[in-house]
Amino acid sequence: MEIGEVIRKYRKEKHLTQEEMANCLGVTVPAVSKWETGSSYPDIALLAPIARLLGISTDMLLSYKEDLTDKEINQLIETAILKVKSEGYDSGYAWAEKQMQEYPNCGKFIVMMAQTLDNYRYVVRVTNPEKYDGRIYDIYTRFLDSMDDAVAQTAAMSLFYFSMQRKNYDMAQK
Repeated sequence: MEIGEVIRKYRKEKHLTQEEMANCLGVTVPAVSKWETGSSYPDIALLAPIARLLGISTDMLLSYKEDLTDKEINQLIETAILKVKSEGYDSGYAWAEKQMQEYPNCGKFIVMMAQTLDNYRYVVRVTNPEKYDGRIYDIYTRFLDSMDDAVAQTAAMSLFYFSMQRKNYDMAQK
């Protein structure tokens, strides 16, 4: 969720109007409105006061989460698949990349998304699937040494199949 959506959601939950929020923070009503619509962002010095006013942490305000739940992971992957099918692979891939950048330390999510992107290159018959090989390979190798054994094993298996598909048997054997 974008910061503007978070501000709007928690402002409404606190039953504050934009005017009341603006008065509490010493800003204008149009400033609050712009935050909520995403046309601008609050000054960094206002992040803590906004969070305190809304009764949330700055992490929540900034939508910062280290890990995702299995349900959240599945929802993001389903959305990526829908985007690939409806908007094309390049568009779905770009959207998925942005999501992976949002959660750079959530290995389970990133490896599962890479698997999805890897497989869907062939499901939807991308004309130049090898264009994406480097990034997908990098994701698999990045998580080979994950502290989470399940993530490391999934990355290893994915890298094995990735290598076999490209007839790179030496890499697959490693």
